[in-house]
Amino acid sequence: MIRILIAIVAVFIGLVVGGAVNLGIGMLNVQIFPMPDGVTWADEEGVRTWIENLPQTAFILVLIAHLSQAFVGGFIAALIAKRNMMCVAIAVGILSMCGGIMNMMMIATPNWMYIELPLYLVAAWLAAKIVMKMRGRSTC
Repeated sequence: MIRILIAIVAVFIGLVVGGAVNLGIGMLNVQIFPMPDGVTWADEEGVRTWIENLPQTAFILVLIAHLSQAFVGGFIAALIAKRNMMCVAIAVGILSMCGGIMNMMMIATPNWMYIELPLYLVAAWLAAKIVMKMRGRSTC
């Protein structure tokens, strides 16, 4: 029972830390590519127009932010869990991917951004592999 609780806490903390990394990189992106004067997040039409007019390079930073969430979150979750490291990291990756899908449904993004969806799982898997190697373990 305690292992399950530790795994749940590990996933939760991984999501929170990963989400903070995502938010930080996202805020950096808004500093580099600021919204036009008078546009706020509450102005859906203004935000949509702003996003449509962003250069493609702005979306590279978004991609990095999203995948960093899965990687850092998976890494932290695997560090906390000690057992089932791959499982908790992949759980963070899956939940991050679900958030990415919801984000794409709400905010218009270029079609090439859909490449990030499977990469959430790859990032989380890689994070778990690194933690497992650090701990000298070849299995979960």
